[in-house]
Amino acid sequence: MQKQCAIIGILFLLITISLSGCNQSNNEREKFIGTWKTELKQNPMGGNNYTETKIFYANGSYVTTNMGLGRIPGTWHLANGNLIIDTYFPGTYRYSFSQNNSILTLTSVAGGFIENLTKQ
Repeated sequence: MQKQCAIIGILFLLITISLSGCNQSNNEREKFIGTWKTELKQNPMGGNNYTETKIFYANGSYVTTNMGLGRIPGTWHLANGNLIIDTYFPGTYRYSFSQNNSILTLTSVAGGFIENLTKQ
């Protein structure tokens, strides 16, 4: 009887731990959902500086808009602690949230480019 209780207890503990891991992943994903706006960016082509808007949707779709290129659709997901954006300009980013999840900092894994976004 004690052996059965121990096994049931261990199974309950394993299920609880695995479900809490799923919940944490969903909570992290939910932080991204919504509209984010960048700070003023310098135009690499020498034109006027511009801002950029990024919209992350719950279904995994993504849209970025800027003055130079217009509206660019794509998809996004989280993998191995990184944000993966698959669009015309795909990228993998390390990310961090600050100020009660209202500021998102993205750092390009490929080039170290850092971008700060504010939740709208």
